[in-house]
Amino acid sequence: MFISDFAIKKPVVTITVMVALVVFGIVALFMLDTDEFPEVSPPVVAISVPYPGASPEGVEREIVDPIEEAISGISGVDDINSQALDGFASIIVIFDFAKDLQQATQDIRDAISGIRGDLPLEMREPILTRFDPNDLPIVSLALASSQLSAPELSRIADPGLTRQLRGINGVAQVNVVGALERELTVELRPDALQAAGVGVGQVVGALQQQNLAVPVGRLSGDLNERTIRLRGRLESPRDFEQLVVTQSAGRVVRLGDVATIRDATEEPRSLALFNGDQAVGIDIVKATNASTTAVSERVRERIEEIQQTLPAGVTLRIVQDAGVRVKRSVEQVQSALLEGAFLTVLVVFLFLNSWRSTVITGLALPVSVLASFIAVWAFGFTLNTMSLLGLSLA
Repeated sequence: MFISDFAIKKPVVTITVMVALVVFGIVALFMLDTDEFPEVSPPVVAISVPYPGASPEGVEREIVDPIEEAISGISGVDDINSQALDGFASIIVIFDFAKDLQQATQDIRDAISGIRGDLPLEMREPILTRFDPNDLPIVSLALASSQLSAPELSRIADPGLTRQLRGINGVAQVNVVGALERELTVELRPDALQAAGVGVGQVVGALQQQNLAVPVGRLSGDLNERTIRLRGRLESPRDFEQLVVTQSAGRVVRLGDVATIRDATEEPRSLALFNGDQAVGIDIVKATNASTTAVSERVRERIEEIQQTLPAGVTLRIVQDAGVRVKRSVEQVQSALLEGAFLTVLVVFLFLNSWRSTVITGLALPVSVLASFIAVWAFGFTLNTMSLLGLSLA
């Protein structure tokens, strides 16, 4: 009663307050970050336990069952899902939302440490991973070409493009998928090694010492052939050929005297294709407090700039953009909110048959909605489908 009496007796103050709420509400609306869902860290911890050589039955009996029993006594555990595979156990622990995720992770570590003596000695140390939806990429790109090879595309993507993309405000990580890193392969010649009186260990030591690459790479082959793959400071096979392996009595043995050096790439462990052409994938992960739509727009602007600097025949295309999906979802909820407001005003007019009541309702709805945006902005929330759905229901 007090508010209504005051509003009637002080119309100037009431109108001023309403106008202020509308103005500040509009300002707050434009300052709000847009996301598909509110920032929520689900209390989920994944436990990966390697147990080499064990069957699924053995993994379940010796790994899964004891760990499940140990962590089931932790406070706040809501559900446990486990899988026993060949040589591997996967356990997903879901906690109540009131549980602190860092504390939950520490509780799991303590529980597993308490039963470590009862677990098999062959079991490797468990790996705990906290699920965070912010680690998922919001934009996926494809650097493709029908003319260049995967190693050439990889050299363009990293570090060139990744460095430019990491400089965008709101970008936390830039991950490259399907890239092949350059490697120089050193194929040792056993006959030349024997003639020079040089051992494989001396060659590896010289590479580590002079190329500043630790570890120097991978050593493979049988007694008749030794291959070393490495990445380091030196750039070309000619540079490696001049490396000094040993030097005694005025005799210098260089790497080129006992080995053949080839320019190659690492063994491919992933593959990326775009419309059938060789490609390198680039995933962009936003920072925790950054807006999905804002970061997406900045990425699109930077891609337009990058495209102009790429070699002929090389294209950088957007494969997946969460910003577009978020914008579309928010627009759909906004449309539903406007339709609901219109229907509310229409129902008031049809059933009350009063222009005065209709005008009051028509003014009260936008004022109250815009005023709520002030509170949303003040508490640091985002404009997302959940908050808009709550407004539409209210």
